[in-house]
Amino acid sequence: MEKMFIISLILSLAGILILLVISMNIQPKEIANYSDLKENDYVSVSGKIISEKYFQDSDFSIIKLENNITITCNCKFPVNSTIAVAGKVEDYNGKLQINAEKIKLKNDI
Repeated sequence: MEKMFIISLILSLAGILILLVISMNIQPKEIANYSDLKENDYVSVSGKIISEKYFQDSDFSIIKLENNITITCNCKFPVNSTIAVAGKVEDYNGKLQINAEKIKLKNDI
């Protein structure tokens, strides 16, 4: 009986480790423009910010990129800066947008 418990414990821990490794290696799909978006996909996009609507009360921004993609995040970036975003595509009022999970400024070289 004790042997079965130990075997079950080892198999459970091995399964958890395998799932951890898999989840760390999931890469987002690179998107170039709005027509490439599909709801519930995990994607990445980069581009220049052409407009930003910032809601100070909730520390929330709606960012529009030059490639017509809308990003939502709890962040604030200046207009005309270039950003890289990874996140999940969601539908809001019939339009697709990316809810940013990771976002950073890109260096223009």
